[in-house]
Amino acid sequence: MATPASAPDTRALVADFVGYKLRQKGYVCGAGPGEGPAADPLHQAMRAAGDEFETRFRRTFSDLAAQLHVTPGSAQQRFTQVSDELFQGGPNWGRLVAFFVFGAALCAESVNKEMEPLVGQVQEWMVAYLETRLADWIHSSGGWLFSRGNMGALIGGWDSCAGKEAWG
Repeated sequence: MATPASAPDTRALVADFVGYKLRQKGYVCGAGPGEGPAADPLHQAMRAAGDEFETRFRRTFSDLAAQLHVTPGSAQQRFTQVSDELFQGGPNWGRLVAFFVFGAALCAESVNKEMEPLVGQVQEWMVAYLETRLADWIHSSGGWLFSRGNMGALIGGWDSCAGKEAWG
C-alpha cells in the first residue's frame, strides 16, 4: 500500500499531468499544475510518455472519453470500470501511462460538456485508484523514483494496451 511519503508524489503527479493535458487541449484553468515546463523529472517523464502514447495509439483511443457517455451520476462507475478493464491483465508501466491518459481525457471531456466539477473528482479517483489498487505494484516495480529515469520502462508495456476493446 502507499506510504505517506508516496501520497504527495502521486497527487502532484496526477494534478500535473491532468493540468498539462487540459492546457494542451486549450482548456485554461488558471495558473497551477501542468502549466509551463515540468520541474520534476517524474512529471517530465509522465508528460512525455503520455504524449508518445497518444501519438502511437491515436486511432485506438481517439474520443475514448466521449464514447463513454459520462454523466455526473455515472462518471465514477465508468471510471472504475474502464480502469479495472485496463489493468485486467495485470499492471505494467505502459498500462499506467494509459491510465493517466484516460483520466486526463475524462477530465477534458468533463470540461467540454460543462461538467467542470468532475475534473477534481476524477483526479481524486485517479489518486485513490493508484494508492489502493496499484500502490503495491508500483512499489515492487521500483516506485515512482524508478520511472523518473526509465522512460523505456514506461514505453515497454504499451503494446498490451492497444488491444483493449471494452471502452464503450
